[in-house]
Amino acid sequence: MALAAGGAEKVLYAGSRGVRVRELWESFLMLFIVLDSVGNIPLFYSLTGHLSKAERRRVFAKSVAVASALLVAFVLAGYEFLEYYGVTFADFKVAGGLLLFLIALQGILGRIEAEQLRSEDISIVPMATPLLAGPGSIYVVMYLRLAYGLTPTLASIFLNTLAAYAILVGSGKLLEKVGRNTVLVLSRVLLLLLAVIAVSMVRSGVEDYLTRLGTS
Repeated sequence: MALAAGGAEKVLYAGSRGVRVRELWESFLMLFIVLDSVGNIPLFYSLTGHLSKAERRRVFAKSVAVASALLVAFVLAGYEFLEYYGVTFADFKVAGGLLLFLIALQGILGRIEAEQLRSEDISIVPMATPLLAGPGSIYVVMYLRLAYGLTPTLASIFLNTLAAYAILVGSGKLLEKVGRNTVLVLSRVLLLLLAVIAVSMVRSGVEDYLTRLGTS
């Protein structure tokens, strides 16, 4: 009996660990797609083309750090602010899903208004926001906190911060090896996946509405 109980505990532990790994992977992937570090490579490189290699690294580091701080702030306090105004999780899924779909559609069609933005400190505007921490990524981290919890969401932000910095620092070599068009094609594929996720979120929100209506 004791051996059986011990075996059952091990199965439960392995199962819960598998769930945590899946939650972390899904959180990372969703935020990675929305941040679109790969798709931003040509734009980021053109914005920093006049800088030296060391200066470009500092700009990338600052932009990623500012974007991450902004996302963490919304993870910790964003939904509480919306909840104060009576926003439900279903509302959040429908509105956010529509927003992500529009962002994906805009990216697939090649419309990038942020390319026109300039400021004295390009590491903050437009690089940190809206290119990295834009409306879509802010919504996603708030959604991830509600769907998966605080720990996977914060871990996702941290891992995506490292990934974004590594991708941006290596952007020059990547453009030289695979070319601008290949990078843009890969970005479009990821944006298509984002559109699919967005539709799924809207559907889930509508199903929540219908379930609530059916039980009321």
